[in-house]
Amino acid sequence: MRYAEIAVYTTSQASDVVAFFLQEVCLDGISIYDKNDLYNNPSWDYKDDAADKPYDENEVIVKGYCALEDLSSALNTLRGSLKCVEDGGSLRIAVGEVEGDAWVAKFKETFKPIETEKIVICPEWQSVTTDKLTLLLDTGVAFGTGQHETTSMCLQFAEQLDLSGKTVLDVGCGSGILGLSALLLGASYAELVDIDRQATDVAVHNAQINGLTDRCFVKTGNLTEQTQGAFDVVFANLTADILALLHSDIAQVVRRGTLIVLSGILDIKLEQVLNLYTDLFDVKEVKSMGEWRGVLLVTK
Repeated sequence: MRYAEIAVYTTSQASDVVAFFLQEVCLDGISIYDKNDLYNNPSWDYKDDAADKPYDENEVIVKGYCALEDLSSALNTLRGSLKCVEDGGSLRIAVGEVEGDAWVAKFKETFKPIETEKIVICPEWQSVTTDKLTLLLDTGVAFGTGQHETTSMCLQFAEQLDLSGKTVLDVGCGSGILGLSALLLGASYAELVDIDRQATDVAVHNAQINGLTDRCFVKTGNLTEQTQGAFDVVFANLTADILALLHSDIAQVVRRGTLIVLSGILDIKLEQVLNLYTDLFDVKEVKSMGEWRGVLLVTK
């Protein structure tokens, strides 16, 4: 199967933000080609001339991949998201095609186990020896390996909360990493919801390989169409604009004392999100990683 390769030309300063927005519309495993990383590496004393080939002389290239039939909608969404990127350079977009099997094989070479305070996230095709909780993960063509700052902050919040016996909702679940991690940390039940069928198929697979299918339910569709009742903890690792759109919907799945973890919020959009959510929720903590913010709220 062939996939569309989307390349965005930007700057070093904006590359992480561009990568985040590209990941929202593409497969996981976004690549950043920054020549500064090549030349400013003090541990290298020699490089082959071929090492320069993937890089642009003047700009940073951020690449991601999507199904060919999804290319038009992906580009429309991406162009809208890139409008808020500051100091982003040209933000020129180029499109090509790649063979899917080759891309997936390359991604599997680069996805290594990720260790948090309490959990080791291990690719399904690898093994790890640890005393910590282990979450096996195959992202397939879904989002979420735990490598991005926005997911890392959510995992930090999850590990500091007492999830024992709690019911959890993971909105925009991607690979299912947050909902499944919550179950490993003691939650009694989790619902995982995503609008993307590819994502929910992967989340179901990940629940199966971790032996968690009896404690979770994975649903495809919009939050309001698929979810009823109230939860003890809600995770929503999305973008500021989507969190704004889901504000009233999330308010329908909480009760007094429900904890809400929001992430995927650019620093420049934090105030916008808080202005919407603080009418119903109190802010307990704000985390920062690079340009990204994660927020822990509680229902009033």
